[in-house]
Amino acid sequence: MEVQLAKDVVPFNFMTPMRIIRDAILGVDGPAPILVSEGANTMDVGRAVLVQTEPRTRLDAGTWGTMGIGLGYCIAAAVASPDRLVVGVEGDSGFGFSAMEVETLVRYQLAVVVIVFNNGGVYGGDRRNPEEISGPYKDDPAPTSFVPGAAYHLLIEAFGGKGYLAATPDELKSALAQSFSAKKPTVINVTIDPYAGAESGRLQHKN
Repeated sequence: MEVQLAKDVVPFNFMTPMRIIRDAILGVDGPAPILVSEGANTMDVGRAVLVQTEPRTRLDAGTWGTMGIGLGYCIAAAVASPDRLVVGVEGDSGFGFSAMEVETLVRYQLAVVVIVFNNGGVYGGDRRNPEEISGPYKDDPAPTSFVPGAAYHLLIEAFGGKGYLAATPDELKSALAQSFSAKKPTVINVTIDPYAGAESGRLQHKN
């Protein structure tokens, strides 16, 4: 895994930004940040890469993968531990379940940085082979795919928070450094290759 993490892959796979996030979290002076995570590939890879150095500093969707807990956990962690930075690492689908809670982050000026792994859908963008699709709705997008290039970082800016778009290692490092230093409500929209993830049960193929 360290061999994979050492590579700077652009367009981003899951490993490259996870390494950058890991290093940024480990570089925080003072109390370790509380890590919140949800998503499919995002949470799975994050469990292996994003290491914790202090107990009781990680919250995620758990064994049953309960999506939608991310922003609620971020808010609760920030209120319970106001001396710590809270870092939410979210898949775009997981983030979508509770994304409007960014308004709460801004309203209470909570020290929460939300990082969205944007790969265009559940496990990624529309990967169906057009030759396999027929019928009157064959031109419709797959129900597991989202609008390509969704500007999640602009959502928090609508309420007065700070948003960043990151598609390269330098852009992500800069966004993390600035947001971790500011400790203000932030969303970092990290663009991931829509083909980088692995599907569970080949959902796209079945749709």
